[in-house]
Amino acid sequence: MKIKLAFLTVLLSSSAVFGQQFEKLLHSKKNAPTYIVNKNTIVGSDFTDYISAEGIKSMDVIKPKQTLTDEHVKDFPNLSQYGLIIIEVSDFKIATKTQSEIRSFFGADANTKIYVDGYLLKKSDYKIAVKSIKEIEIIKPNEQDLNDEKIINIWTLDKQNRLGNLNLERRKFQGEKGVN
Repeated sequence: MKIKLAFLTVLLSSSAVFGQQFEKLLHSKKNAPTYIVNKNTIVGSDFTDYISAEGIKSMDVIKPKQTLTDEHVKDFPNLSQYGLIIIEVSDFKIATKTQSEIRSFFGADANTKIYVDGYLLKKSDYKIAVKSIKEIEIIKPNEQDLNDEKIINIWTLDKQNRLGNLNLERRKFQGEKGVN
C-alpha cells in the first residue's frame, strides 16, 4: 500500500511540474514579458512608439508566477513565462501579419510552427504587428537545435535585449588582456 501511495504522490507531483513547462526554443528571450494588444496582436516592448496613450483603454500586467488557473494565462498559453502585458486599445490600426501570411511568404507549409521570441504560438489567431518585427529566423531541421521540422521564429526584441539582464560584456570572453 505504501508503494502505491508513494507512486501516486510522485506521479501527481511530476504532472504538476510538467504542466508548467513552456514550449520554447533553445535560444529564447529572457526576463521580458509578452505584449498583446486587443487579445490577438503580439507587439514589441516599443509599442508606445505607435500606440498613443489616449487610445489605451486598459492595461493588465500579469506576473509570471501566476498559476494556470489565471484567466489570462489560460487565454494566452505558452506566452506567460516572463509575464504578460495585455493592452486594450481603441482605434488600433497597425499593419499586422497573420501566421498563415508569414508561412506563405516563406514558402512554408500550413503545419510549420511559428515562434515569437523563441516561444511557440499555440493559438492560430495570433497576429504579429509588422512594426514590432526585428528579425525573422528560419530554423531548418537538424540535430543540433533538437528540432525535426522547419520552424519560423519571429523576434520582437533587439539582439541586445533578448537575454534581459543576462547581457555580458565582450571583454569577459576575451580575457583580462583584451586579446581579440
